[in-house]
Order: sequence, then C-alpha cells, then structure tokens
Amino acid sequence: MPITLTFHDSQYPARVAEQLRQGLRSRRLPAKFLYDSPAQAQRWLAYHQAYSPSRTESDLLGLYQDAYVAALARLPNTPLHYVSLGCGGGRKDALFLQRAWSQLPQLHYTPTDISAALVVETMLHIQAAFAELTCSPYVLDLEAEPELNAMLAAHDPEASVRLFSCFGMIPNFDYQTFLPYVQRTLREDDLLLISANLSPDPYPAAKAYIAPQYDNPHAHAWYSGLLDSLGFPMSQVSTSVQAVPLREDGQIWQLQVHTTFLQPVTLTVYDESFHFGPDEHLQVFFSTRFTPEVIPEIFAEAGLQVIESFLFESREEGIYLCGVSA
Repeated sequence: MPITLTFHDSQYPARVAEQLRQGLRSRRLPAKFLYDSPAQAQRWLAYHQAYSPSRTESDLLGLYQDAYVAALARLPNTPLHYVSLGCGGGRKDALFLQRAWSQLPQLHYTPTDISAALVVETMLHIQAAFAELTCSPYVLDLEAEPELNAMLAAHDPEASVRLFSCFGMIPNFDYQTFLPYVQRTLREDDLLLISANLSPDPYPAAKAYIAPQYDNPHAHAWYSGLLDSLGFPMSQVSTSVQAVPLREDGQIWQLQVHTTFLQPVTLTVYDESFHFGPDEHLQVFFSTRFTPEVIPEIFAEAGLQVIESFLFESREEGIYLCGVSA
C-alpha cells in the first residue's frame, strides 16, 4: 500500500547534519537521533513493547479511552481535524479514531513524527483499519518549532475544529520551551490531549522503581544502536543511567543517560572531527519526571488550562485535556 509523506524542512539533510554536529560539539545528542533511522525506530518499538506502561499495563489503555470520551464530549458535532504530535507507532491514535469515526460527520487525521519509519508504521496501521480516512502525514522536528498552523490549514475540513494529541513527548523535550510552543499552536477553540510520565513520589523516593525502566537490555540496545551507527567504537565506551533532581523539592527530576569514554576517541561526522578524552561524557538521552501535584503548575506557566485530568492508579502516567488559558 503506497504512502506519501511530506517532509518539513526541519528534517532536510543539511539541517539534520548540523544538528548532529552541534550535539557532538556540546556533548548533548538531540533525542531525535534515537528515533530517526528505520533501525532505531525498530529498536524503540521493541523497547516500547517491553517497558512502556501502555503496553505492559492493560488498564492504562482504559485511561486513554476515558480521555478520548471526555474530549469527544467537549467537541461540537462538526468536522474534526485530529493532529497527532509524535504519533509513534499509531496505536493510541487508532483507539481515538475508532471512537471518533462513527460519531463525527467528517474526520481528517494528521500524524507527525521525527521518524519517517514511525510515520509509515502508523499509516500502515491506520489505513488497514480506516481505509476511507483522509490523512496528511508529516515528518518533522517539533524541537525546531515549525509553524504548524500554516501546514494544518491546508488540510482543515471546512468549519472544522481541531484536537491535538501529544503523548509521551514532554519527558524528552525542554518542557519550559516545548509547552509554550504547543500553546502557541492552539487556536482559541482547539483542544489538546497531552500525557506525561509521572513520578508518584518526589525525588529521590521514586528513583528506585522508575530508573530500571531506562536501565535494561532493551533500553541499552536502543542507546547503543545510535552510538554504533555514528561510528563510536563500542569496546571503548561505557553507558550508564543516573538520576538528577531539577528542583530542590524533588517535584521535577530527570533520568539521564551518559556515555563515558574509556580511552581517547576521535570521530569524524560530516567532515568534522570530534575528540573525546578519557572519562569525558556524552549525554545520549534524558527523560524528565514530574509529580502529579506539579503538573498543573507547569501547564499554567505555559498558558495551558487543565480542563480534565486522568491519573493512572500507579501515579506513573497522567493524561490531561487542556485548552488555551483565558
């Protein structure tokens, strides 16, 4: 089944190459490269399947169903443009589309992701289930803050409203810039369903049972796949996971994955050489955790109003139905 993708210029080769060079210069690799290639997308899907609560906790899908019901109840009975910011493999989007398909007079679906392979995976899944659904899939880098409204307007059904989903994205972005960007993208009547990986307790109490989700064979295969593809000699590096508080009260903290060089390494990428000394670190990944109590505060700071919230019983994941603050 043929699939046509639109690539935003944030994913053009020259920009991607410069982002990688800048990441190596600053010793902080952009998270996008962990998903970018087909091989990395498959490693992520395997890791996601093994450790994501949405796959390992069957009751969590019920929480997403509740959030979808609440969103549909607040939407008018008019055409809808459903925009997925970070569609991943498309499984959660399919749950929403199953509900919306029979309830709304017209539906348009725009999946977006940094990874072309993941957008294709989503489209294969969605087209098999909804052969008549009109779609406009995009490959883009949300961290580059693309102007989405101009892109989306070309696909908005007449007299439509828009519902955005943004699942699993906040942990891997600088939330203090990413959330305001999402807020600026929303029109006055748009709604947003956004999820957050949560910390049931403040740091350091939650560290012991959350850190293993990032320090396991599937996760390390994902990290190592990127390092190996860049040309790092794997016998000369060691990768570790550490927890770092971002606020003194422990309400916001971060899991960070660092690669340490065991001996001098020189890597040449896009005609630029990078030299790493013994015991020097390269940050490969980070995931930020928030307690449920602090989420309304960080959303309000970004201009987002929480209309309704859905908290999983473990307090490790929450879904929030939001609009633009008055």
